[in-house]
Amino acid sequence: MRVVLWFTVSLLGFTLMACKQEMPLPIEPGVSLALAEQRARRLADIHYELYFEIPADQQAGIAGRAVISFTLTEPEKDLQLDFRAEADAVHRLVVNGEPLVPLLQEEHLVIPAAALQPGPNTVELDFTAGDASLNRNPDYLYTLFVPDRARTALPLFDQPDLKATWDLTLALPESWVALANAPLLATRDGEPGQTVHQFATSELISSYVFSFVAGRFEVVTREYEGRPITLLHRETDDARVARNLEAIFDLHWAALDWLEDYTGIAHPFTKLDLALLPAFQYGGMEHPGAIQYRAELLLLDESPTDEEQLRRASLIAHEVAHMWFGNLVTMRWFNDVWTKEVFANFMAAKIVNPQFPQIDHELSFLLRHYPAAYAVDRSAGSNPIRQPLANLNEAGQLYGPIIYNKAPIMMRQLEQLLGPVAFRAGIGEYLRAHAYGNASWPDLVAVLDSHTDTGLAAWSDEWVHSTGFPDFALQYSAGGLGYGRTPVVLSDLDAWLELEPVARGRLLLNLYEELLVGEKVLPEDYTRRLLDIIAIETNQLVLATALSQLARLQQVLLPERARNELQPVLEETLWRAVAATDDPARVRLLFDKLVALASEPGSVQRLYRIWSGEESVAQLQLSENDRIHLAAILAIRLPQQAKEIVALQHGEIINPDNRRRLEFLAPTLSPVPATRDAFFASLADPAMRATENWVLDALGYLHHPLRAGHSRRYILPSLELLQEIQVTGDIFFPSGWLHATLANHGSAEAVAIVREFLAAHPQFNAQLRMKILQALDMPARAARLRT
Repeated sequence: MRVVLWFTVSLLGFTLMACKQEMPLPIEPGVSLALAEQRARRLADIHYELYFEIPADQQAGIAGRAVISFTLTEPEKDLQLDFRAEADAVHRLVVNGEPLVPLLQEEHLVIPAAALQPGPNTVELDFTAGDASLNRNPDYLYTLFVPDRARTALPLFDQPDLKATWDLTLALPESWVALANAPLLATRDGEPGQTVHQFATSELISSYVFSFVAGRFEVVTREYEGRPITLLHRETDDARVARNLEAIFDLHWAALDWLEDYTGIAHPFTKLDLALLPAFQYGGMEHPGAIQYRAELLLLDESPTDEEQLRRASLIAHEVAHMWFGNLVTMRWFNDVWTKEVFANFMAAKIVNPQFPQIDHELSFLLRHYPAAYAVDRSAGSNPIRQPLANLNEAGQLYGPIIYNKAPIMMRQLEQLLGPVAFRAGIGEYLRAHAYGNASWPDLVAVLDSHTDTGLAAWSDEWVHSTGFPDFALQYSAGGLGYGRTPVVLSDLDAWLELEPVARGRLLLNLYEELLVGEKVLPEDYTRRLLDIIAIETNQLVLATALSQLARLQQVLLPERARNELQPVLEETLWRAVAATDDPARVRLLFDKLVALASEPGSVQRLYRIWSGEESVAQLQLSENDRIHLAAILAIRLPQQAKEIVALQHGEIINPDNRRRLEFLAPTLSPVPATRDAFFASLADPAMRATENWVLDALGYLHHPLRAGHSRRYILPSLELLQEIQVTGDIFFPSGWLHATLANHGSAEAVAIVREFLAAHPQFNAQLRMKILQALDMPARAARLRT
């Protein structure tokens, strides 16, 4: 009996000792939460010294060198560097002065414990940089590493809570210029035809915002009260640049001044430069010292609408706000990425609203946030604001309308709950407490909770962790604060002219939601009422919403009989509205919808005459981008003339980036189905998907409503490619791919293809499954409404 007892106690003691010893982490793709937490505990004082040699030939490899220094605890464990590259991409590895044979396993370069030491360590590497996130073009490139794609280009510790300082040197073709997070220290001659650009040491920043831009750009610098800003651009239309340049600089300086005053913290980084990039994947990206923007969102056409000007100002303010909210204080893990986005949106509204007194900002907030949030929350793929994240390789799937559109609604209510004074004090305290470091949403809630007697934990849990929106039984509120579907009927429109703009906007949103439920509002009836509204509405924001709903109805939601019956009435209404106004912005809104919706022969021929220059529209100036899109639509509407239209448009393009874009899109405009099929098949090659905005435009033309019957065949292979697209594409690309594929389909056959795919793949990636269900919501509702 004693022997058995001794054995049992000894075995228990051995088991407890073993449990105290941490098991070695598995080497697995991506950056797991377990790996991130271990490295955050072990690593400090990280510094990168990087060198890249970038050739003029886009197809040639980029040679890289890195010296990574850090302070280490627990040196008895192996250490994983992140590098998603080919097995032979690392050519030399030296750790603490000792050469090692590089070993790349499951997207990691493993440093054995025997080569490590407690305290300071140094890792030196020669490698070939990966191209996946370098966005290489014939004469320029730019990095875009959010959320976890720095590891596709170089070996590093790629997680947001391992902030580091960075030294960067670039060897470039001598005609190129460059921009990086830190100021340019010096240039010198390199090899023949090459200039070496050396940059200063950056502040502490996360790997996802380390960045550089290099290539052939025009360089413009302006200074305001000792603050210089340098801007890079590739626009060839001098008038377009001159029309916008000063506004772009002024908006950046205004945002800087406001944020310094509101937070009580000076701009946290040495400089604030920017690059305007053609076909940039996002609206903007907040790299400290080197913000990147999609060029066309800042370089506006002539006679921009109030909303376009507000959108530009908001985008700039959003990216500048990220210098404090996201860069100075960064989320620990990407499950809280929404916190930096909601703060940037929230602060942007505070910054820009006073600059546009002619705009009803309550209405603007309502129409910019609620429809997009409702579109997800009404779907079977609705997701909470804060979501769990096991591995950074799925972090991109957390982005979407919920964090960009629903979270700001929540944040506005949070400020009202605390009051603006207490809210501002809490935000300042939070930023100072975590400056140049990391924090989580619970950290913020704890700070704000100390500034109010209202317990925020339960309130936060309801908003941040729940999905969907409520159905209210009470009559709707005309204001924009409530979130949820409220009961309305079509006869509520009878008092249209008596309603304030916010009430009109809210009524349109609620009627549209009621229509999609399909209980009280019928598509044909609502379309007729929208046409009446469009003929008389003077508020640009309300008009834009009515036109957007009209387009969805006519292209997707209406039964075929009603669509055919209403088409002539629709076109006549829009042409008359164009003729009846001398407001250039209103003309632009109406004409853009005519381009999208016109199909009657007389209208299409009139659009052709406008494109060819035989006819003009008062108060309308078409930019090069406008003319390219109009030519594309005409090629689809006039298939017999498609080849001629595309060739003529290509011949008149001045901007070389626009010319390359049209060359890419041309097969999608062909009247020959086999040509379009071949182009779609080519998208299976990741190289064909390199410029994602071009791909999304191409899918839009392939799936044009006129071609929905033929393009249904693309739906299944598009779903089959989705997981690969998530791996190879940037954060918004999977959602964009799905939307461009499904948005113009409303047939029962199209919906069945998607549902059968989901049924056949029950273990499909959960985040992507949610995205599919979100994209399927509108086609499924359309299929029901059409019957």
